Amino acid sequence: MGNNGGGGILRTSGVEGSSMRSQLIWASLFPLAFFGLLSMLVTASALNQMVSNLVAQRNTAQVQLAAAMLANKFPPTTQELNAALQVLDPVRGSQLYLMDAGGRLILSSPPGATGLPMPPDELSALIQTHQPASRLVESAVTADEVMVSFAPLPGQPQAVMLVEPWAASMSPAFYYQMVLVALLALGTALSLGMLSLSLGRIIRPIADLAENARGAVPGSVFHPVLEQGPVELRILIKAFNQMVIRLAEQQGVLREYAHKALLSQEEERQRLSHELHDGTLQDLVGLAQRVELCRSEMEHSPLQARRRLDELQGLVQITLSDVRRISTALRPPVLDDLGLSVALDALCKDLQQDKPALVLAYSVEGQERRLQPDLELAIYRIVQEALANIRKHVQDASQVMVRLKFGETELQALVSNNGGGVFANPDVNTLVRSGHLGLAGMYERARLFGGTLTITSGPDGNTLVALSLPYSQER
Repeated sequence: MGNNGGGGILRTSGVEGSSMRSQLIWASLFPLAFFGLLSMLVTASALNQMVSNLVAQRNTAQVQLAAAMLANKFPPTTQELNAALQVLDPVRGSQLYLMDAGGRLILSSPPGATGLPMPPDELSALIQTHQPASRLVESAVTADEVMVSFAPLPGQPQAVMLVEPWAASMSPAFYYQMVLVALLALGTALSLGMLSLSLGRIIRPIADLAENARGAVPGSVFHPVLEQGPVELRILIKAFNQMVIRLAEQQGVLREYAHKALLSQEEERQRLSHELHDGTLQDLVGLAQRVELCRSEMEHSPLQARRRLDELQGLVQITLSDVRRISTALRPPVLDDLGLSVALDALCKDLQQDKPALVLAYSVEGQERRLQPDLELAIYRIVQEALANIRKHVQDASQVMVRLKFGETELQALVSNNGGGVFANPDVNTLVRSGHLGLAGMYERARLFGGTLTITSGPDGNTLVALSLPYSQER
C-alpha cells in the first residue's frame, strides 16, 4: 500500500466521516430542539398556572386581613389605609382601595387615584358575589395584567380591593423559567456532544475499514484492521479481515498454480519433443534411409527392393499411428466431429484396450444433444483425467462405470471404480500445494462453468467422481 495513495484515502475518509457526523448531528438537533421547546412551553404554562393559583390564594387572605383591620377602625383614614397596606407586605406597585357598595372609590393607598383600575362589568360581577375572591384581569388604566383581590368589610357596606401588578408577582417565576431554559440548552448541548463522541467511535473504524479496503490490492501488504467500535461493527471488521486473508491465500495459491501449470506445460512440451524425436523423427529417418536403399536396389535386385518397400509400408503405418495418437491427445477430433458421447466412448475403449481384464461399462441417458464446444471440452477433460487417475493409481481396479446423463437444464457425468484409490475431496489449495494439478484442474474446470465436482470414497473402497454442469444453449 503506497504512502501517497494511503494519505489520499485517509483524507477522503475524514471528509466523508465529517459529513456523516454533521448530517446525523443536524438530524438529531431538530427533534431535540422541538422536544426542548415543547418542554419549555408545557413547563412555563404549568408554572404560570401554579403561581397564579398561589398568588390568588395569598392575596385573597391578605385582602381579608386588610378588611378586618379597616372594619375595626371604621371609617378609616388615608393613614390607616396606608398602614393596612404596609402590614400586607405587598410587592412593588401594589395598591389598596376602599370603595362603597356601588363600586365607587372612597380612598386609595397610595392616595391620588381617581378611579378603580378594574373594568366596570368585571367589578360589578365581583361585588355581587359578596365573597372574598381574586382574579387576574387587564388593568383599565395601564393595560397591564394585574391580580385583583376583593373582600367586603365585616359588618359594613364598604369593601376593600387589593391590586397587585402581575409582572411583579411573577418575577421569581421568571428567574426559574430562565434557569429551566439554561438547563434545557445545557442538556441539548451535552446530548449533541455525547452523540458526536459516539458517532466518532463508529465513524473512525469505518474510515479505517474503508482505507484498508481500498488498499487491499494484489501484491500489497495487508495489516488486519483493529476490531473496535460497537459489536456489529466489530463483527463487520472481523469478517473483512478474514475475507482479505482468504483472498491473499487464494492469490498465493493462484500464483503457485500458475507457476506449476507453466512447469507442467513445459514438461508436456518436453515430453512431446522427446516423443517426436525418439519416435516419429526416428521413424521418418528410417523411412528416408529405406527409400534411399530401395532406389539403389531397384535396378540390381528388384526382389530385395520389394522387401524394402514392405518394410517401408509397415514403418509408415507405425509413424501414422504415432502421429494420430499425439494429435488425438492434444485435441481429439472426434469431439468436434461426432460429439461428447462418442468422444467419451473412445476414451473408455482406450482404457479397455490398455487393461483388457477390466470390466468397463459406458452408458448415455436422456436426450443426447450437442453443447457449446468449450463446455464439451471441459467435460471431456474432467472424465479423461478421472480415467487417467484410474489407469495410473488404481492398479487393482476390476470394474469401472462411466455414465453420461442429459437433463433438461444440466448434464451429469459419473465415473466410478472399485479397488480404492487416492481420490479424496480436499480443498483446491491443498491440491495445488501438494502438486496434484490434475485434480485441481478438474475442480477449476467445473467451477469455471458454474458446476460442481465431488469425489467420494465409500467404506467398501469404491470411488465415485460426480460432475454436474448447467447448460442453457444448444449448439
